[in-house]
Amino acid sequence: MPINADFFYQRAEQEFLSAKTTDEKIEKLKKMISAAPKHKGSENLRAELNKRLVKLKRESEKEKKKKGGKSVGVKKEGNAQVTLFGFTQSGKSTLLSALTNARPKISSLPFTTFQPELGTLDLDGLKVQMVDLPARMDDKEILSIARASDLIVVVVTSLDELISINSMFRQENMMTRKIFALNKIDYIPKDELRKFEKLPVVKISALNGENLEELRQKIFENLDLIRVYTKEPGKKPSILPMIVKKDSTIGGMAEKIRKDYPKRFLKAKVWGKSAKFNGQIVGITHVLQDKDIVELYLKW
Repeated sequence: MPINADFFYQRAEQEFLSAKTTDEKIEKLKKMISAAPKHKGSENLRAELNKRLVKLKRESEKEKKKKGGKSVGVKKEGNAQVTLFGFTQSGKSTLLSALTNARPKISSLPFTTFQPELGTLDLDGLKVQMVDLPARMDDKEILSIARASDLIVVVVTSLDELISINSMFRQENMMTRKIFALNKIDYIPKDELRKFEKLPVVKISALNGENLEELRQKIFENLDLIRVYTKEPGKKPSILPMIVKKDSTIGGMAEKIRKDYPKRFLKAKVWGKSAKFNGQIVGITHVLQDKDIVELYLKW
């Protein structure tokens, strides 16, 4: 028994020792961690308890897979998929909640996220599936989800975390496009913040919402997609945009609407950034920009 352990810790320890299933042990071990003494002399105890918790959770996952439980694979939905990647306690779950409609379990205990948590980020009509990945850096299945995504947002709280994850990505030959976000800037010491002054990171506070708009913009820019609105002559533009690849032409957009439209193309009118003036008449090779409005004219 640790020094200065109170009644609540002792009771939690007895409950843990009496637990029979792996999931019961996980639940009781969490209570032990919560009730463990917080003084300096108990640091080794709490570290050991957290290691035991990680081991038990892995055992639980293996048991569920043997019984035909669900794997951690994630089916892509929306216009793009972005994964949140980082160490435990980096604030990924809080960030997912701040950016999307998801309400993941958020806790001060490590390894709260054990399965991918999903949410949808709406970037003015561009629907992004956000996936908060469990903090298991050595799990090949977790790495495969990140590798298959369109963009990885790496969430860190220190330079050491950034260096460690970068090193792991190099070892794994992870070529997926990445954004680095330094989270918890309202709590990080100034000496640590100064280390990031010349690094290409977005400095945010997921908890307080600081600089989240900058992060949203960075996500959009790195997806290489644009939003294009269509309209019919004499009518208002569509409420929801079409999502097409960056640098798409009128012809590419027309083909996405219907395969025979490029063959039937007569002309188009464009309003927006790509037009020299509103309502400019353009040809099929005209390159579109984000939030352009396009009016197509077709044969027969």
